[in-house]
Amino acid sequence: MSSATSDDTGTGTGSATAGPVDQTTPEAVMTSWLGAMVAGDGNTVCSLMATQGKAISSIPGAADACGKTITPMLDQIKELGAAFQGLKISGATVKGNTATFESVTTEPALAADVVASFKAVKIGGKWYVTQG
Repeated sequence: MSSATSDDTGTGTGSATAGPVDQTTPEAVMTSWLGAMVAGDGNTVCSLMATQGKAISSIPGAADACGKTITPMLDQIKELGAAFQGLKISGATVKGNTATFESVTTEPALAADVVASFKAVKIGGKWYVTQG
């Protein structure tokens, strides 16, 4: 009777451990995205992503497909959650509606290697994580 959703393993997909979602800056969306990732929250991970200039949530069927694909993979990285406690990202390079993370400063430092290969794109006033 709950309105919460669950993935195929029956595990809840609420965002209690992922923290609040913030899409106001490239750094904020990347922090939210990584937090959702190590919390195992595939639905939030997907809702913060874009592909080909569109938010995944705006493409019919894409968010559902993304969630089903990514959630099982997230179980493998949940143990990294402790390594990302207190994550802070600063210094994204913003050009118009795109941002890169190659020269960011992160705390913990190992997060810089993780985020460097991603970009962010601004769509409808909100930032989303994207690849390449």
